[in-house]
Amino acid sequence: MKMDSKGRILLPSSIRNTLGLAEGMSFLLIAEPKTKEIRVLPFADHGAKLSELRVRLRDEPGALANVAGILASKGVDLLWSQSRTLRRGESAEWHAIMDVSKCALDPEELRALLEREGRAKVISYGPIST
Repeated sequence: MKMDSKGRILLPSSIRNTLGLAEGMSFLLIAEPKTKEIRVLPFADHGAKLSELRVRLRDEPGALANVAGILASKGVDLLWSQSRTLRRGESAEWHAIMDVSKCALDPEELRALLEREGRAKVISYGPIST
């Protein structure tokens, strides 16, 4: 395989078929600078409506599970997430990428619900262009 002048690499149809890859799917690229390797992982099917969410919440047991449970109850499919403690016992931050194609709430309704019932401060929430 060769990369073209626009940085594109064509995957042969035999590989696409074997892996079940289809036009319109989203992928996650993971670059390993030390080894100079790239991993390409199927991330979301065609038709997924990807959004990114960052919230700040109390650093206490169950806080993150509460927010994730609210999202799940509204049809949000979590695809990737990362959390970190900002100040032990006080505050934490959660970053998630999710498919909201089955969520009936608009972004402002979802934000308000998380802040009210999840006791989380939404830092940012919005669509990811693919």
